[in-house]
Amino acid sequence: MRSQGIIIGWVIAVLGFTFGAYRLLDTWSFMSRAHEAQGIIVARDSHVFTIQFEADGQTYQIEEDLPSTRGMSGQTRMQLQVGTPVSVLYNPASPGKARWKASRLWVFPLAMIIVAIIAALCCLFPDFMSRPWRSGRSSTY
Repeated sequence: MRSQGIIIGWVIAVLGFTFGAYRLLDTWSFMSRAHEAQGIIVARDSHVFTIQFEADGQTYQIEEDLPSTRGMSGQTRMQLQVGTPVSVLYNPASPGKARWKASRLWVFPLAMIIVAIIAALCCLFPDFMSRPWRSGRSSTY
């Protein structure tokens, strides 16, 4: 039973790291080639807001998820009202796949990599969480 858990842990570690690294590389690649444009919020509902911007003489619209209601994200969420100007990053080769500049594009992929590393460490050291020093007591008296 324990070896089955280790196998599952390794699968999570490898897949999570691979997917996270791919997304992080994709985000870095996008941001390194992206151009910036000024956009304006043209619509908003309880979950998403729509940004309209111009690139190369054409008008584009993109939808972005609203940030969380907690902490600093909650303040940002309140500021995202119709008519508010915002910055947009876009790839000149495909401006329709633009992204809101203020969004934290790298957070999710980085979190995936961290979870994968933790899973790998738990597989390498399966007794890590049950060591005596965790409880502050020593097993030798």
